[in-house]
Amino acid sequence: MAELKFMEKIIEMDKSGRVVIPKELRQALRIRDAQPLLVELRKGEIVLKPLNLKGDPLKAIAEMNLPIAEWEQVEKQIEEGIVQE
Repeated sequence: MAELKFMEKIIEMDKSGRVVIPKELRQALRIRDAQPLLVELRKGEIVLKPLNLKGDPLKAIAEMNLPIAEWEQVEKQIEEGIVQE
């Protein structure tokens, strides 16, 4: 499968606030069913980042390049069991 460098697609949000990530994008990013995603609001945009926590959760968080305040918040959520593998 070819790697997607750029993709733009208009999608709709349902009345419950759900959106569907297009299949070709999920495949390109290897996002699996029920995989946790980190949602960020950044400069007026919504950013989704797949969380791959099978290994060391601290390493996974470090790879997200989050500001330290957000890093600590995600670490706390993992410890509390909010973010699961």
